[in-house]
Amino acid sequence: MRRRILPTLRFVGVFTICGLFLIAVAVQSIPIGRMSPPLFVNTSASLPFGFYRITKVASLKRGDVLRTCLPDTLSQFAVQRGYLRQGTCPGGSTRVGKPVIAMQGDTVLVSDQYIQVKGHRGFEIPVYEHDRRGRRLPNAIGTHVLPNGTCFLLSTHSALSYDSRYYGPVPCGSPPYYVLTGHGFRTP
Repeated sequence: MRRRILPTLRFVGVFTICGLFLIAVAVQSIPIGRMSPPLFVNTSASLPFGFYRITKVASLKRGDVLRTCLPDTLSQFAVQRGYLRQGTCPGGSTRVGKPVIAMQGDTVLVSDQYIQVKGHRGFEIPVYEHDRRGRRLPNAIGTHVLPNGTCFLLSTHSALSYDSRYYGPVPCGSPPYYVLTGHGFRTP
């Protein structure tokens, strides 16, 4: 009986190790030149945990989940605080994946309890003064008219996400844009 269990355990062990290796490669999403793997595994709280496909699009629209690098100073701050892991972005962090809620020309009002886009109070989400470790957070409370080429990024999945509530509008980049779309097994 014992001899039958060992081959099964070995198979499960090898299968698990191979699966973990594939997930680790996808999570890292290390770009090779200007190419990036088409699959991304999200493990952050900003989006639902799961597999996403990275898709190139010619233009952005509200609701797209933009995968981009933050500006250098924001990237460095996020790595220093542990909000983002070290990665291949110019500022030294990994890319973020966050929904675009406003784009160039939009007016965004950020209060301590909600975010209003184009005069519509659509996001009841607090702007915290301190992070989970008690460190003071910057904030973008106020009115922002987004200049050309900028986006306002907001996690609609986690109230604890480090997003534009804390750093304001960011450059969207230039086409093609990389957006995340659901792929495979995605949790609700």
